[in-house]
Amino acid sequence: MKGLILSRFKKAVSITLTAILLLSTISLEVFAADPKISIIIPVYNTPENLLRDCLESAKNQTLKDIEIICIDDGSTDGSGKILDEYAKSDPRFKVIHRENGGPSIARNKGMDLASGGYIQFLDSDDVIDSITSEKSYSIAKQYDADIVRFSMKFVEKGKGDFFQLTAVNKKFEFIDTPNKSVDNVLNYRNVISSSLGVYRNKFLKDNNLRFFDNVKCGEDQYFNILCFAQACRIVFMPDKLYEYRFNNISITTSGVKNKGKSYCPTDVVKDIYRYFENFGYFNNDKAKFEFLNLVLNHGIFESIINNNNLNKLLIDFLLNSELLQDDIIDRLPVAEKNKLKSIMWIADLKIKPEKTVDDGIYTISSKLAPNMCLDINQCSKDDKANLQLWQKNGTDAQKFKVQYNSDGYYTIKAMCSGKFIDVANSGKKNGTNIWQYGGNGTDAQKWFIVPDGEGYYCLLPKCNNLCMDVYGAKAVDGANIHCWGVHGGDNQRFKFEKCEDKPSSSKSNTAQNTAGKPRPKKPVKIRKKAY
Repeated sequence: MKGLILSRFKKAVSITLTAILLLSTISLEVFAADPKISIIIPVYNTPENLLRDCLESAKNQTLKDIEIICIDDGSTDGSGKILDEYAKSDPRFKVIHRENGGPSIARNKGMDLASGGYIQFLDSDDVIDSITSEKSYSIAKQYDADIVRFSMKFVEKGKGDFFQLTAVNKKFEFIDTPNKSVDNVLNYRNVISSSLGVYRNKFLKDNNLRFFDNVKCGEDQYFNILCFAQACRIVFMPDKLYEYRFNNISITTSGVKNKGKSYCPTDVVKDIYRYFENFGYFNNDKAKFEFLNLVLNHGIFESIINNNNLNKLLIDFLLNSELLQDDIIDRLPVAEKNKLKSIMWIADLKIKPEKTVDDGIYTISSKLAPNMCLDINQCSKDDKANLQLWQKNGTDAQKFKVQYNSDGYYTIKAMCSGKFIDVANSGKKNGTNIWQYGGNGTDAQKWFIVPDGEGYYCLLPKCNNLCMDVYGAKAVDGANIHCWGVHGGDNQRFKFEKCEDKPSSSKSNTAQNTAGKPRPKKPVKIRKKAY
């Protein structure tokens, strides 16, 4: 009798579990057929552990009626097989295998296939919180929003990783502009990543908003400029729903750059200009001024600042578009006007930048940590001594003589040693060390000091036109100072505070002598993030 009861019980449990599984499958199929959100994930040779974490985070969303569109962008590892595995077990996954074309083309392909009411982008080596889709969709419906933006958290793995956390909304904000306006872009600069939000699918399709196929790096920025210009209703949420993770394998480099498909930002600027022109935006000088200010603020100039040929092409286009008329340039904010003149000077158009800092002796503090200054490691008088970040202490290790020169550049001399701030071996790559060196008059010792608003400045060496940067955004004693591409983060903004003209004691304090390790002589190798 007991055996019969046990047998019937097991059979009942089996039937129940089968029914639950069947209902679950039917439910997922229904959701996949009529999704509220389409999550688009471009994939190219993503390490298996990161890819599985990403796919699991999408699969386990509390909002079940979603579709997950994975674009295998010509992967040569096992990424494609992993995607197929998920598609077999969950009907909400749709997998497309295609030849490698870069993240822009992959995302556009995903947008063509998306049937959800809203579209959400996710990088294949990152993860999202389980409530990301549900909360974003709920807010989007509540405010009838074209775009909902959320914030992100950052996960650092291993030494030598670098990331500037720019995409954080500090408060909840709703922007309602019934008449579509480029002011949305001008007023809200936090539009870099397309992965930090959801977009109304109909809004994207109606306005033909897509990623630029010819852009292989920084494609989010240009896509979002167009989206924010056209959006009527935008919501910013402070919730950190996106987790940015480092991928030690540079997918962008291996999957795109090696194919020789470099992009020309000049063409992107032209495309954006034509888009706004068709939008009827350039009907007065004010609009032209705002567009020029937009281009400056969003780093399109800076993204090609180390390529003079492209600079000349870009500026020639802007001149022909009547965007660089004197009266328009003169109306730019002081910081932007000087930035533009500096870039035009770099482009060899002989427009000399104005003097921005008076000659004198200064301490140079970081906006990243206002209580910290640039400092010569252990007050060394030797060539190649570290330039680092250190707590303010009033010693000559933190005092620098700044002098403007007739060629439009500045020299910066350390008071404790008489040496000049110098780019190590005139390095032209991200991560190149900045140290002190005896005066030699080379381009490694010549600096643009470009205003960046609120009394802060960016420092660009003539030898590479990168930017002085606090390594890894580390606000700690001994943090390295190196060169990095211009991205406008607080670790690239410095304030000059004038002090007495005569040097004080060059003796360093005990803490400085014992703490902080000298920076390595060779440039630090930086790990790049994949798309």
